[in-house]
Amino acid sequence: MVTAVSRLPPLPAAPAAGGVRALKRPTEPPLTPDSPMIALAYRCLQREHRALLRWQHQQGVAPTPASVHQTRIATRRMRVALRLFGALLPKTAATRLAKDLRWFARALGSVRDLDVHAERLRVQLRSAEPAAARELSAYELALRRERSVARAALLTLSASARYAALLGNLAELLDGAPSPAALRRWRSFTIRAGATHYLKRCRKRVVRLGRKLGSDAGADELHRLRVRTKRLRYALEFFLEPYPELAPAAEATKAVQDVLGTHQDARTGRRRVLAYAGPSQT
Repeated sequence: MVTAVSRLPPLPAAPAAGGVRALKRPTEPPLTPDSPMIALAYRCLQREHRALLRWQHQQGVAPTPASVHQTRIATRRMRVALRLFGALLPKTAATRLAKDLRWFARALGSVRDLDVHAERLRVQLRSAEPAAARELSAYELALRRERSVARAALLTLSASARYAALLGNLAELLDGAPSPAALRRWRSFTIRAGATHYLKRCRKRVVRLGRKLGSDAGADELHRLRVRTKRLRYALEFFLEPYPELAPAAEATKAVQDVLGTHQDARTGRRRVLAYAGPSQT
């Protein structure tokens, strides 16, 4: 684990200007290292807002595993952006949105965890011995019922007044932002300075925690490392437009996150199976 984290590519102290990654909308001017950092902060939030709207659940239509997954990603990335760039945003609005997004993310996470576990169980059943498959069939049926309940709860939540208010507050924050006044206030804080400030801080947190972990690292410690690695990955991806040369670092960070995610999924799956088997099996 220490070796994997230590292999994350170092971040440049002052990245050189590069080409623009093809993810901006045609009407958006390209951002360069000398653009105001606040412009990049709002662009990240606006991009995730569009993704959230694109994948939001239609009222009366059950969410699919793909829609849940993509909505969860957009919600996660928006939460990281609010945390990372919070000093550049209106404090009251950002705090309220962070709270509501955390509430929504929990509901998405419950459904997504069940989807992942169900898919892994299906894979195992295809290669299981007949006797083992029969023993697991009852558990698979119980898992299907649990997923149906969780999906129905998410569908109800997505039609709730609180979720509508969340979308409305997001639209209000992002409409016409950043304002001319905000651009004037933050004009001297460039993306070049922001890359040095934000990315080095995120990377330092990952490496510092990773170096503390040994072969006997506990599940909770590995989960904390996974969360910090995920935040670093998203932070790197936020800066890919003005700095496409950061793509290898983002890919390496994702690889570490995927390994840690596989471990966490296995831990969650084991806990579910043991809970179904009963207290005598725990």
